[in-house]
Amino acid sequence: MITWIKREEKMPVEQFDEVEARLEVQFPQDYVNWVQQYRRPESGHGHILINEEHYHFDEFYDPEEIFDEVEALYFGEEEFKEKGLIVPFGFDSALNRYCFFYDKNKENPVIIWFSSDDALSEIFDSTGFNLDRVRVVGSSFTEFIISLYERTDY
Repeated sequence: MITWIKREEKMPVEQFDEVEARLEVQFPQDYVNWVQQYRRPESGHGHILINEEHYHFDEFYDPEEIFDEVEALYFGEEEFKEKGLIVPFGFDSALNRYCFFYDKNKENPVIIWFSSDDALSEIFDSTGFNLDRVRVVGSSFTEFIISLYERTDY
């Protein structure tokens, strides 16, 4: 079980509203409720098991950082927004991203992970995600949080 570092003050919902308006998406309510209260795992050893591999989770982006992350991700590759919108919400120690992926209808995003070394042209293929590069983590933020655990075997 992971112990989470609480924020000193609950983050105002207006910070999320502003980013949602700029990105033209709606964040899942379970994500907003969680990130308003918690910043990161206390131990720094948060992990999730994806396809029988351990993936590290470090911390959440603050809402004001999310818009900049999306802009940097799509810089020079705006055409990939036609496939959907990738919205980073967290990262690991190597700055690999955990993201919401909003398909064209921009509702009910899935959670994905991909390497910080990968460009969008490597993440997408002609049918959607290049599953050699992208890991589908879960169908909801709550599923993601429940799947995190503290790894102690190393």
